[in-house]
Amino acid sequence: MPAFFNPARNSRHRTACFALYRALLQQAPRIRLPDDLATAWGPVNPIKHLIRRTFLRNRNDTSPRLVFPALKAGYQILALLRSAATHSSSSPSSVPTPNADYASVVSFLRARLDERDRSLEAKKLHPPNSRNPPKPTSAPRPGAVPLLVNVTPAPTRQNPDPKPVYATPSRPRPLSELGGTGRRKIPRLDMASDYPFLRLAKPQSPVLNRVLTQKIRKRVARTGSVKYLYDEVLPDGELEDDWDRSVAALMEAQQQQQQQRGPRTWEEEGGAADARRRADGGEAQAIRRELRTGNTFRQTVFEHGVMHVQHVLSRERADSVARADAMRRLIEEETALAEQERAQRAAERRRRWEDKMLGLHGEKWRELFPGLKESEGSNLGRLQSRPQRIR
Repeated sequence: MPAFFNPARNSRHRTACFALYRALLQQAPRIRLPDDLATAWGPVNPIKHLIRRTFLRNRNDTSPRLVFPALKAGYQILALLRSAATHSSSSPSSVPTPNADYASVVSFLRARLDERDRSLEAKKLHPPNSRNPPKPTSAPRPGAVPLLVNVTPAPTRQNPDPKPVYATPSRPRPLSELGGTGRRKIPRLDMASDYPFLRLAKPQSPVLNRVLTQKIRKRVARTGSVKYLYDEVLPDGELEDDWDRSVAALMEAQQQQQQQRGPRTWEEEGGAADARRRADGGEAQAIRRELRTGNTFRQTVFEHGVMHVQHVLSRERADSVARADAMRRLIEEETALAEQERAQRAAERRRRWEDKMLGLHGEKWRELFPGLKESEGSNLGRLQSRPQRIR
């Protein structure tokens, strides 16, 4: 087969592949399978299902190095299926006649069925590996121990809005509970937008990523709502207030004109018009009173919109500062414990080295290292080879 030959663009190659494909599919229903294998993949024939999947998987192969072995294997499988179909159909009973080809087909299908069952069980145990995993949730997992606990004091009359305070009761962990190498890893404080968090392990937890993303999006939306209120809603409220002032001014001007025309009798003007004039005067006074007291559209939007969102953002910022302060204290405690444990490991190494020197040289081992101080116990790895050189 020449190197420049492209099988997918050759009509004779395509015709041969389709002929092999149809021949394989025609041989599939002629093999009588046991009931458990015939219905394992549902209504479809398991041999047809595997043939279709194989051709679908190899349809993009264009290299002769891959195409030639695939076609050779296809023709070998065709001969195997023909032999298995011939032997299985020669028996008049419901149970096929056992032969090597038929037994190989059945054993292969049983192996694939076992593999399929294991994959399905693994997907049940690990839903993220499935094709349709459940949507992740930021809800706390059952039995999970929170890193930060809100210990803010209750509001009192003297302090109605106490400053938020957080504590870390589950950290730092004692040395006996540390896994892995047994050495304490100091977490690192980091920021995601305006939210502090601790980098404890790699890779970062998907739950932490999702929570930070939700918090950042919510804060961005609130900040955008403040801008929208300033740019769109407040100008509209001012226009509504101007309209109320204009309406009140027109009502008052109309009432003054009626007063200048002098009093009229009930028969001349009618009771309905007089009642309407009195109502207009009362509405104008109500509008003026609202404008004087500040109960306007603009003030309502500013107090219940802008000020409320800004207050929420300020509380979030204070909460983030309190969380960052608790994380900073945790890092300081972890650092202090790491230094103590490092000193303990150094002292333990020195003690083991001294015991080794005592076993090798007796009480005179100190004369071999007259300049060794207590502070040099952490560098004993270099000194362990010195007695051999002295000897």
